[in-house]
Amino acid sequence: MEIKKVDWQVVILVCSIIIAMIMGVRQALGLFLEPISTFMNDGKEFFSFAIGVQAIVWGLVTFVLGILIDKFGPQKVLAFGIICFASGIFFMSNPTSEIKLFTATTLMGFGLGGAGMATIVSVAGKVAPVNKRSIAMGLVAAAGSFGQFAVVLPTMWMNKEFGWQTSLLVLASISTCLLFLLPLLNDPINVTAQNQAFKEDLKNTVKFSLKEKNYLLLILGFFVCGFHVTFIALHLPTDLVSKGISVEVAGWSLAIIGVTNILGTIGFGWLGGKIKKPMPLSIIYLFRSLAITIFVLSPPSPTIAILFGALIGIFWLATVPMTNAIILSFIGPKYLATLSGICFICHQLGAVLGAWLGGKFFDIYGNYENMWWLSVALGIIAFILTITVKEEPFSINSEIKEVG
Repeated sequence: MEIKKVDWQVVILVCSIIIAMIMGVRQALGLFLEPISTFMNDGKEFFSFAIGVQAIVWGLVTFVLGILIDKFGPQKVLAFGIICFASGIFFMSNPTSEIKLFTATTLMGFGLGGAGMATIVSVAGKVAPVNKRSIAMGLVAAAGSFGQFAVVLPTMWMNKEFGWQTSLLVLASISTCLLFLLPLLNDPINVTAQNQAFKEDLKNTVKFSLKEKNYLLLILGFFVCGFHVTFIALHLPTDLVSKGISVEVAGWSLAIIGVTNILGTIGFGWLGGKIKKPMPLSIIYLFRSLAITIFVLSPPSPTIAILFGALIGIFWLATVPMTNAIILSFIGPKYLATLSGICFICHQLGAVLGAWLGGKFFDIYGNYENMWWLSVALGIIAFILTITVKEEPFSINSEIKEVG
């Protein structure tokens, strides 16, 4: 039985709304580092490590659920992700023990695996027409950036007016409401597809891809992306406050990242449709290092804090649609979610280190300076790795197979 395809533009709209909320909350977690650490009477390292656990769960689950999306379509996977994510936020509102906090972050990791950026962008890439894929993925990633702006500032206000626990309960409730959007999606698959053929093709594709130099270079660069965004999103507010900057300015610095990344993500998504994508992707990593260097060498001030947020935001999530678009050029849409999931595991390994080492370094040195310089070095390495990637189809490209 063939299921009728829904208009790809409707899919993009629904995906954009979901990712705006999910990633908005995820990027707002830095606002809860201080109050939750204080509530649990612990240092910054414990909460940071819990977020690191969330990151690796997110990566592993993204890979597994990516296979299910490639096989069955997105609806059930997105529903699972939304439910897990909302449940995790709810449990985080009252972290009375280490086990409860780890339960919360683990549930959120499952939720992000089912409805997070990597999953949503791959869904967009699979449904959009060939000539619209790069910009479609850029638009969805830009929606995630808008969510960072739209969620961080209200969350900061709720924390101040009603307390951080109430904020988390409100965010959990709004996240649950995303389930009502899912009936707008249809699963664009043939439900009588041959399961055995799918499994064999998937196995061969994964084995082949993991031997491809260009794919390996791409995912190693993406490791650095995970390190950067998780460290900055989680620790930037605390870093600024430790330098004498107000909590309000720190919140604005984090929120403005989402605003400027809308421009950066759409712009790089458009650029990816015009020139070979490894070049602009490598430039993103290099310019991140440059932005961080300027930030570290500049005297702390509210102006510098806001300008840094605006500058780093241009290069924030622009890596996601660009990386997925390169994977599309390697293998086509058939196993995009699966191969993007493998790439995202590497991203999340970087995220674990970014989250945990940030807290560890702060507890040891009382500042984040060493972490900032480590971020600069990794950005330069990612630039060197990515600029050598060749954007060319693999010999077992699934689109070629399907046409042939």
